[in-house]
Amino acid sequence: MNQTLLFILGVLLLMLGVGASIAIHELGHMYPAKKFGVLVTKYMIGFGPTIKSWRRGETEYGFKMIPLGGYIAMVGMFPAKPAEASEAAKRALRAPKFWRELVAQAREANAEQSAAVPKNRWFTSLPIHKRLIIMFGGPFMNLVFGSALLFVALGVIGTPAMGNSIAKVYDCVPSDQVKFACVTKDPVSPAKTAGIIAGDQVISFNGIKASQWSDISGELANRIGQPTSIQVLRAGKTLDLTISPVAMQVPVYDAAGKPVVDAEGNSLTQLHAFIGVQLKPAMMPQSGAQVVGEIETQLRATVGMIVALPGEVGQMATATFGGGKRASNGPVSLLGVGQIAGQVASSPELDLAQKLAAGLSILASLNFALFVFNLIPLLPLDGGHMAAALFESVKRGWFKLRKKAWRGPVDLTKIVPLTYAMWLVLMAMSLLFIEADIVKPI
Repeated sequence: MNQTLLFILGVLLLMLGVGASIAIHELGHMYPAKKFGVLVTKYMIGFGPTIKSWRRGETEYGFKMIPLGGYIAMVGMFPAKPAEASEAAKRALRAPKFWRELVAQAREANAEQSAAVPKNRWFTSLPIHKRLIIMFGGPFMNLVFGSALLFVALGVIGTPAMGNSIAKVYDCVPSDQVKFACVTKDPVSPAKTAGIIAGDQVISFNGIKASQWSDISGELANRIGQPTSIQVLRAGKTLDLTISPVAMQVPVYDAAGKPVVDAEGNSLTQLHAFIGVQLKPAMMPQSGAQVVGEIETQLRATVGMIVALPGEVGQMATATFGGGKRASNGPVSLLGVGQIAGQVASSPELDLAQKLAAGLSILASLNFALFVFNLIPLLPLDGGHMAAALFESVKRGWFKLRKKAWRGPVDLTKIVPLTYAMWLVLMAMSLLFIEADIVKPI
């Protein structure tokens, strides 16, 4: 399969993964809502015109044209307002005319949707803790899904590491540590002297079992110049050999793979135990604790990225339209993530296991982003609804403390215009990121 087809396949698989992530998020809302008796009228993946839909019981399920999210429609998201008081409430709301009209429209739509539905099936009729469970359910499912993906990627498939299989045996201990070329005066390598050949698999060194090279690399340094037992597997048979590691000064490389030099331009070196083998890379599964640590690291990084997002938006706008330089570690749109997934899938340097692990890790990071982003306490995000429920809880307590009659759930219709404004901001930000990924991709 050529690289173009692999690129397209990588993008398509990521899109399927994103669709699954959205579906799982909305399921996290819908399942507890139905369990608590709320009438859920719609479960949709995407926005805009409907591509395909079907009805099961009380709920319409379907797919919409714009795959930038999804939603469920629950009856009674806003509390009821008596019809005779609506005009007075509209006049009492000190806001511009357009604001009052938007609030009135939201109330009318809410009343029309919930008029024939018993009030005990309204979202706002639920106790506050149940409302919190419903709204937290979506982000929580993304956290669970992302964690499961990362456990498969790192805990089952693994991460690239030096395995314990020998790809090549060097003939000498080279005096030229950069080219690793042998000259006549160079001594024979310890591995060649010990009788190790390409294809051998190291089982143990000095009695220490070796499932990967890092298991014994520290012990190699401890045994420099000392004859030490090394056990290898060759053609299904176990061989007991003896090897004496030697000390060799090797160049120090930075994270980009470039030699590190001092102020005079001389390459820096460090003492290294050398036996004269080149290892085959392998995918080594990580422990559960290591995966949990990586999940925590990614969540912290995601929080940091979102906190820095306002500044990143300005920097990206400057880079996109003003000719500035785009940060290599800045945010990307779904288009940019798709490009990365395609590049991973079409990379000739990665094998299938590495591509699969990388793809699952990308999808996991997207789910962590959905988890954290949706907890921002702003409507229309889930965190906004959760913040409103917590505000109502505090307000209820205050009324109870003052022995005043409770007036009913917090009326979010009053800030519907702010919700619309937030939607516009999110859409504008998404379009900016998409434009940046087209004009100046990372």
